[in-house]
Amino acid sequence: MTLSLFDIIKRDAKYIVNSGGYQIDITFTNLDKSKTVTIQGWAVKVVNFFDTDGNQVNTKKVQCTFDELALVNQGYPVRTNKKGIEEVDLIGHYVSFVDSSDGLKNYKVRENLPDENLGLITIWCGDYRES
Repeated sequence: MTLSLFDIIKRDAKYIVNSGGYQIDITFTNLDKSKTVTIQGWAVKVVNFFDTDGNQVNTKKVQCTFDELALVNQGYPVRTNKKGIEEVDLIGHYVSFVDSSDGLKNYKVRENLPDENLGLITIWCGDYRES
């Protein structure tokens, strides 16, 4: 069977995110905290971001990228049906991972950016503290 160039790109992207040697454990907890799963993916925390005018601002951006099927295969709720359209909806979900300081950091999903072609999801998170 011959794969198209796009099929090769999709396979390679999923391999890199799932098991390419750069992945870490990322734990997801749904809105009502009734389901928690851990999957492999990328997580990046960047400080010293630039605003839209190119000025350096002292902010923190937390980004995670992962394979949607990794969550779906564990029965984690990834999509909701809004206005008759099934869409990725992880906003408000809780995410945690161990960062470079070896400390467990907790975040809340602020934005989800699915790549419907590759089957990968990138989320932007904000700080969250357990009360």
